[in-house]
Amino acid sequence: MIGIEILTIGTEIVGGTIPDTNFLFLARELAARGLRCRWHTAVPDDRETLAAALETALGRATVIVTTGGLGPTPDDITRKVVATVLKRQLVLREDVVQILQDRFARLGRKAPPNIQAQALVPFGCDLIDNELGSAPGLRLQTEEGRILYALPGVPHELERMAERIVLPEISSLVAGTRIAERTLRTVGVPESVLSDRLAGLAPPNGAIAFLPHLGHVDVHLSVEGPAQANDAVLDRLIAEAADRIGDAVYGEGIEELEDVAGRALMERGWRIAVAESLTGGALGARIVRVPGASRYYLGDVVAYDNGAKVSILGVPEAWIRDHGAVSGPVAEAMAHGVRERFAADVGVSTTGVAGPDGGSEEKPVGLVYFGICWPGGRISVRRQLLGARSQVIARSVTTALDLVRRVAGGLAVT
Repeated sequence: MIGIEILTIGTEIVGGTIPDTNFLFLARELAARGLRCRWHTAVPDDRETLAAALETALGRATVIVTTGGLGPTPDDITRKVVATVLKRQLVLREDVVQILQDRFARLGRKAPPNIQAQALVPFGCDLIDNELGSAPGLRLQTEEGRILYALPGVPHELERMAERIVLPEISSLVAGTRIAERTLRTVGVPESVLSDRLAGLAPPNGAIAFLPHLGHVDVHLSVEGPAQANDAVLDRLIAEAADRIGDAVYGEGIEELEDVAGRALMERGWRIAVAESLTGGALGARIVRVPGASRYYLGDVVAYDNGAKVSILGVPEAWIRDHGAVSGPVAEAMAHGVRERFAADVGVSTTGVAGPDGGSEEKPVGLVYFGICWPGGRISVRRQLLGARSQVIARSVTTALDLVRRVAGGLAVT
């Protein structure tokens, strides 16, 4: 397997002024072709730092792709550093000067005096045409057989050049061996528990990674080997992992929990209504993100105030007085009330303490109750969801969607 390194250049990237979207694009496109970026380095527009990073990359990677530093300004240093590290002279390409002058002429503009800076290239390199900008890309091969691609930092220019030339060329360098990847999406089970359940599962040529999010964890599985055998190996790996994890698996790939819950409702022929307190409409917003949600989603009551819980949802005042607004009885009453108001099959509710204030020893910040009613059943569920206010709200939405998925899918609700 060839080793690929992406070297992004720019003081604004290292300083956090702009995100490194070029790296994300290249890494994802490599992965889509069964290839993996094994190293990623980001450096500022500094000659010594860039030279050191480039020498390191040339010492360990088979293919190096640099992004940025090919423009005409003083901080565009990539050409000079590449020439220095590879001990090659910079030569002026008159054909590139002419191409750039013609491009400016077509735009009705006079070429700037510094145009020749973009036509200085290391001796022996091939040029990669830039259809969308002025700076051509560079392709060089070292005496040791390393291949270096230097691409501009402007995202749409880089993407076009990579898609047309660079990515197909890198793919052609590898015969047979590829990386195949798939992702299981899980909810309600911590990363540590998932790790225990999948212990010893990965084959010698495979790997399992756990990617936690707010309220759910993605289990990323990959295998590296002959392309024709990867799919069969990965199918077996996915099936075994799903069996070990159980019904905490809600989907695969990029499938979202609201998609799965909505599909389960449609399969039952059920419609749903929502009553929200602490989530303030966030649950309903997640549900309607799904195209066609109108086939099963009736509406949402955001009853943030206790008076709204009583007057709109029919929660008994005595229950709020005796149990508090954040309680199992009130959550269940909210779900029952919204189900009745909308004549829905399923009613689901959220009530809790999102923080940062309002908690107590008995009801701390992060305490959330969920209520759900459906044909033949009703239940309230208590959860302690840790994190900042926005995290508590996001996790609450995920938990509520999972309750809907479980109820509509005939799974156990705990």
